[in-house]
Amino acid sequence: MTDANVSPSGGKTVSFDDVPTRRDSSSSAAPLAPPSAAPGDQPAPAPVPARPANKRRRSSLKQGTAMPYRPDKELYSHPDPLLRRLRLRNGYGKEVDLEREFKDAKLVLFLFGATWRNCIMEPYDNVANFARRHPHQCKVVYVSADSNERAFEQNTRQKPWLAMEWNDGSNMETPGAPVDESSSDPTSSSSSSSSSEPLEPFLLAGDPDLEDEVHHSDPKGELYLRPFSRVYLAEKWDVLAVPNLVVYHLPSRKILTQHARFDLLKDNKIESTWAKWSEGEKIDFGVADLAYALRWSIALAVVASTYAISVRSGAIPDVISQWTASFSKTYLFGATAVPQ
Repeated sequence: MTDANVSPSGGKTVSFDDVPTRRDSSSSAAPLAPPSAAPGDQPAPAPVPARPANKRRRSSLKQGTAMPYRPDKELYSHPDPLLRRLRLRNGYGKEVDLEREFKDAKLVLFLFGATWRNCIMEPYDNVANFARRHPHQCKVVYVSADSNERAFEQNTRQKPWLAMEWNDGSNMETPGAPVDESSSDPTSSSSSSSSSEPLEPFLLAGDPDLEDEVHHSDPKGELYLRPFSRVYLAEKWDVLAVPNLVVYHLPSRKILTQHARFDLLKDNKIESTWAKWSEGEKIDFGVADLAYALRWSIALAVVASTYAISVRSGAIPDVISQWTASFSKTYLFGATAVPQ
């Protein structure tokens, strides 16, 4: 008989005892005995052994179920249906009080990122500059795609943004990977946190969110719900590469864009970007943005067209053809004449 805790698809299901039990004053829990067979009847099948008495219905989704660990209420209680599902830490590695941290916030930027040797840091610098311009009304949440905890610490400590919990089940250890010498000390906090199981039942990629509509019946956000992991948000918002910026407008509870352009955070556009995003307006990619992105290609095409027209009309000599012919004669064919 297969385990009732594992479905054919691999997911966890609710388990029950196979055989009902009964208790009396003279005996402990025992399976009900089958009726005795009458003469000439077929022998009754052997009774199925009872499961252990402690294997009962289990569901981490059921409100009131005792969990091994539940964070303090201020760490998961918030009226916003998205923020209440996040477990955040500040630049000092301390857990974040959601109500206090997002008290005056209008905009939340989810920065999906990771760093490696010689990677371009300009997008991260632009986001940091944008966050410093509006420290109370704009909050940045770093969603790490880093390969190890050391890189995660470097990208989150003393930074102007919050960070989602590292130990949420998003990272899997690679078999045969070299062990980091700095984490070999069993007393170090990074070693213990990376090797232990997540303290809460985080939703991972592919997990169904059965509590998505709870906020309608719990507008104050006081009930405990399963938190989102980093890989769950990446799947939810179709994040396929880093860096990636997701813009969330807090008053309207809407995602303005799942793939924001980092050039909108540059100094020449930062104020206009804030003016629109803070009011819940989307910024579309228009003709002016296309012309700006292709400005160098357009300028080169204009110069080339002007030169060709001037040469064809006889206004200027064809110096480019003369130069290429001289170059070919000197460097490709030596002193010999250029073949016709």
